[in-house]
Parts: sequence; C-alpha cells; structure tokens
Amino acid sequence: MALWLPNRIIQATLLLCAAIVALTLWAALHQPWLGLGLTVSSETKSILVASTHPAGPAKGIATQSQLVSIGPVVLDPDDIVEEPDMFESYDRIDRFLQRQTELANLLRQPSVSLRIRSEAFPTAEADVLVSPARRPISDLPASFWVQLITGVGALLIGMFVLALRPADLATRLFALSGAMIALSACTAAVYSSRELAIDGGLFRMLSALNHVGSLGFGMAMIALFLIYPRRLVPHWALLIVPAIFVPWLAADIFRLVPTQTIGSQLPTSIEMLLIVVAVLVQWVVNRRDPRARAALAWLGLSVIVGAGAFVSLIIAPILVESVPAIQQGYAFGFFLLIYAGLSLGVARYRLFDLSEWAFRIGFYTGGTLLLLVIDAALILLLQMQQTTSLGIALLLVGFGYLPLRGTLWSRFVANKTLADHEVFRSVIDVSLATTAPERSARWRALMGKLFDPLAIEDSNEAVSDVGVRDEGVDLLLPPVADTSALIVRYPWQGRRLFSTAHQDLARELVRLLRYTEESRHAYERGSLEERNRIARDLHDDVGARLLSGLYKTELGDTHTVLRDAIADIRTIVSGLATDQPVLGQVIASLRHEAGERLSAAGIDLDWPIAANDDSETPLDYRVYRCFVSAHREAVSNIIRHARASNVAIHVSEGDGLLHTVISDDGIGIDPARTTGSPNGHGLRGLIQRVNGVDGRAVIRPLPIGTTVEITIPLAPNQSAHPDSSATPNAAAHPAFKG
Repeated sequence: MALWLPNRIIQATLLLCAAIVALTLWAALHQPWLGLGLTVSSETKSILVASTHPAGPAKGIATQSQLVSIGPVVLDPDDIVEEPDMFESYDRIDRFLQRQTELANLLRQPSVSLRIRSEAFPTAEADVLVSPARRPISDLPASFWVQLITGVGALLIGMFVLALRPADLATRLFALSGAMIALSACTAAVYSSRELAIDGGLFRMLSALNHVGSLGFGMAMIALFLIYPRRLVPHWALLIVPAIFVPWLAADIFRLVPTQTIGSQLPTSIEMLLIVVAVLVQWVVNRRDPRARAALAWLGLSVIVGAGAFVSLIIAPILVESVPAIQQGYAFGFFLLIYAGLSLGVARYRLFDLSEWAFRIGFYTGGTLLLLVIDAALILLLQMQQTTSLGIALLLVGFGYLPLRGTLWSRFVANKTLADHEVFRSVIDVSLATTAPERSARWRALMGKLFDPLAIEDSNEAVSDVGVRDEGVDLLLPPVADTSALIVRYPWQGRRLFSTAHQDLARELVRLLRYTEESRHAYERGSLEERNRIARDLHDDVGARLLSGLYKTELGDTHTVLRDAIADIRTIVSGLATDQPVLGQVIASLRHEAGERLSAAGIDLDWPIAANDDSETPLDYRVYRCFVSAHREAVSNIIRHARASNVAIHVSEGDGLLHTVISDDGIGIDPARTTGSPNGHGLRGLIQRVNGVDGRAVIRPLPIGTTVEITIPLAPNQSAHPDSSATPNAAAHPAFKG
C-alpha cells in the first residue's frame, strides 16, 4: 500500500506527464518538414498552398499555388484530412494509410520534387526541388497544443483526485477517465497536426489508441455514474459495460464490422447517451439528497456539456455523413470543461469527499508545474540561458499566477462572511440583549449573516456540541442564548457545504457566547442580590424601627427611634455609595457614634485606640452592614436593658476574621436566654444577621454584666443567605468547626 501514498501517486503522475509531453513532442517533430500550410480548395477540390514558413525548405513557393504531386505520387484531397474517422468504409481508410506511407517515404529522401501549378497560369506546371528538414516546435499548430494540454490536464487532475482518495472506486474510475482522455488527445495531437504525411503503420496505431481512449473514457464515465454519488448497481454489474464495448472496440480495430461508422462513431454516441441516462437516474434517485444533487450539478453537467459538445460537433455530423462543425483538435478543448467542473465541485461541494485542503494542494501543485512549463518554454522557444529563463519564470509566476490564485481562491473557495470584529461584536450584542426572545432572535440572525443558509430550524433531538452531518449539509448547534438546539441547513444558499473549519468557528462562537452569558448571569445575580439586601435592610431595620416609633408615647423615645432609623439609612447609603468601606474608618465612625449614644444615656465607654484603627482592609458590603448593625444593636440593647454604667469594646482583626467583644457591668442576662432562642427582637436580629454572613454571635452572662462576642469572616460565603437562622452558639464558618 506504500505505492498508494498521495505523494507517490502525484510524483509518478508528474513523471508520466513529462514522459507523455516529451514523447508527443518527439513524435510530432520527428517528421519531414516542408514549411507549407496546405488546404483544400472548395471549388476545384485541389490542394492549395495556404502559407509558407519564412525559414522553411519551400519558402520560395507562392501562396495559393496548387500542389499537384510529390515525386511520382499525385496528391488527393483525402491526403490532408485531419481525422480519418470521417471515412465511412475501411477500404478508404486502408487506401489513405497506404498513401500516407508512400508520401512519408518520399519526404524522408534528402530531396524531393514538388510539382506546382501556379494560380496565375493554371495550365502551366513547374517542378521545385526541395530538401525536407526537421520540423521546428514553433511550427506546431494551436490545435496540437490544445490537445496536448487537454490530455495532460485531464490526466493530472484525475490522478490528483486519486492520490487524495486512492481506495475509492469512484476516484479510480475518474482517474481512469482522465488517463483515457490523455491517451485519446495526445495520440490525435500527433497525426492531426502533421504537415502532410506520417508513416501509415504509425498512423493506424495512433488512430487505434485514439479509439481506445475515446471508448475507454465513455466506459469509465458510465461506470462512475452508476456508483456515484449513490451506488445504483452492485460492483460486479459494472463489468457489463466493458463486456459490451471492449469487443465492439476490438471489432473496430480489426475491421470486423461493415463500416467505421458502426465500429467507431456509433458506440461513442451510445456511450454518450448512456452517460446522460445514468446522470438523469442519479438525479431522480437523489432527489432528496441536496449534497448528491450538488455533486451532479457540477460533475454531471460538466461531463454532459464537455463530452456532449464533442460528440455533437464531431461524431454526430459524421454519423449523418456530414462534415464536422469544427476542427477536431480544438473540439478536444471541451473536455477541459469536465475537469474545470471537477475543480469547482471540489471547492464548493466536496466532490468525492474532498474539501478545501484538496483545493489548496491543487493550487500549490499547479504553481510548481506552471513554473517548470514556463521555464522549459523559454529555453526551447526563445533559446534563453537556463538562469535567465528561471528568473523570468519566477517573475511570471510570482506576479501573475499568485495574484490569480488569490482571486480564484476568494471567488470559489474563501467564505464571504463577517469580519472578525463584526462577529465578536455580534456575539456581545446577543449576550447583552435584555430579553430572552431578543437574545434568541439575535443568535439566529448572527448564524444567518455568518453562513447565509437556506434554513435555520429548531432541532427535536438532543445536541450537546457543535457538529456537521449529512456530508456538510447541516450544522448542528447546541442550546445557547435562550434558544433551543438549531439545525443550520444549506449554507451560502445551497452553493457550499459545511466543513470542519466552519464547525470549529461555530464551536468557538458557542463557547464565547456561553462565557459572556455566564458573566451576564453572574452580574444579574449580583445586582438582584444587592437589591434584595437593600430591601431586607430597609424592611427589617429601618421599617421595623419606624413601625415601633408609631407606638411610642414619649417624645424622647420617638426621637431615639428616628435617630436610630436615620443611622441605619446612613449606614446603608454609606455602604452603597463607596466602592468598599475601609475597616479603620468604620471603627472610627462607630467609636464616635457609640460614645455619643452612651454618653447621652449616662454610660461611660472604654474603647481604646488599637493598631487596627489604621487598617486599610476593605469590607464587603455584607460584612460592613452586619458589623455596623450588630455593633449598633448591641449598644442599643445595653442602653435599653442593661442598666450599666460602663461599657468596654474591643475590635481585632486576624486570620481573615473580624472579632468584636462588647462587655457591660449591668444587671446581666438570664442564662436560659443564651442557650435557646433569645427573647426580644434585638438579640434575635443580631444573631440572625451575624449567622447570615457565616459569622457567630455568642452572648455570655458574667457575674457582673454581660459579654457579647461577635466574629465575622472578612470573606463570607457568597451562597449564605442573610436571613438564615441558627442558635446563638451555632458555628457557620469553617473556622468555628470542631
């Protein structure tokens, strides 16, 4: 199987093409040459000199002169027929080949006599002695190069496809069709471009090979369309095609049929008809398969137009005993349509499952071949030095082929899609849409702009990742952007198929959109939680205080309630108005506030300045709000119920915790109230608030007075709910476990 490696196949093909070109040129140039361009007069049916080569052996002969004979052989209009297939009878062909041998032998002599009849003096004849020379390459007609390029091009493209998928029967048949075109075109290029005559035996061999190539191409194409895009018959049934046409071909070569029309033109026409029928059957069978129809639209139509044009213009007129519409050498150019159609089909519809990477390989291979061809042409035609020709070839390829390659790539292969910045901006627009329907609509619109599909449909199946199915017809998208799974079908209005590059692009877009959605959801959750905190703070603290103030009968009590409510509002606003309050500033503010409140109640405050008074530790709003509210509630409880004369407060920071100890010398608290659910709104609110940030509040009775210990983590668990309740001694933070 090592022989089937792509590089081995391409290398062998290049060597084979070089050998074919060299052999074809040698056969075309290794002929005696007079330097005459000959044609048949439509009036007199005689052979006229249409042109003379300025450096040819017969350059002195006037144009429009009649060439009567060469040596003893009187010329016949059949002698310069381009293609002897137009002769119906084999006897006429045999006579033609015999005369070709006689004329070729005469032209191989050192000198030969040409009998010329002047146009000015039709009755006067003159003998001109000329010495035939070797034909220069510049004298080869354009039809020769058309046939040579067609043959080599067909072989190259066919073997290129085979190199990429050597195990597929369809690609093998396509490569075989290219080889048959090369055989037919290159052999015809030799005898159809002859000046006057070549050896009859060589002519018959070349003509037979031309017939082998023509019928072989038809057989390969019939077999191809019987199995591609969909297999219509079992593989063994493909043998029926050569079983019919190979004996027919042999009968033609060995003259076993009555006429050449039956032996050659008729089977070629039948093959063309069978190709059309096979393509139509494939079209009907694949009516629900857009990928297969896309392949047929390019490959099938190319074969029908290319081969059909050749049959219609060359073969059909011969069948009805008429003259071909155009010169056969130029008609071979129609076969290039087949392989041009293949190139476009590979680029657009991945014919034979080849994708854009195959097109890239073709571009690079074509550039290398073009460089070698230009270099060889400059050396042979212009007799340049090798270094000079190579430099010119590099300039032509660099400034001609490479820009053309870029144009072809952008026209037939490159995706005409959104620019990168437009894609990224569209993804952000999708994620930032305010409502789910709007996000879904924007996501669908982005897919529409990016791939220009014929349809975007909801998928009823579970899709977990981006994928391509049905050979590139469908692109599957998982649920994203508040949209169910989608099927994007027939990209670029059905002109292209999805490839792995498109799949990777869509996957990256889904990942990017999911990331931006997660960020948006996190932001929305944070905003919602923040609003809920503000609502709870206003309801539980400010609202409760104002509600209790309605039932106060003493003006002083009402003032106290209003003052506490204002303090709560100030705390809420302060926590929201700044980025993050600093611990040192919060302690200083609380010390000042507690001093004023306790002093108004006749209670002394012992809160010494400590090192953490200068702390720059930023406080999360939840920590800040809990710390201030718990501290304020503890002080309020002392003022209302403790009957204390002194209060000591100590605040410390360490190991990620904020620890506060508040002690008084009042009447104390019943020990039962520290183990169960505390009575009174104040203590319950304090404990619940601290537990809500994963903290702990412990109330301890002392022989004289009470101590409240409050420990709050500086980085609380974000999932903790501020309304969660626990017993006073419950430990909610990992630091308190055990």
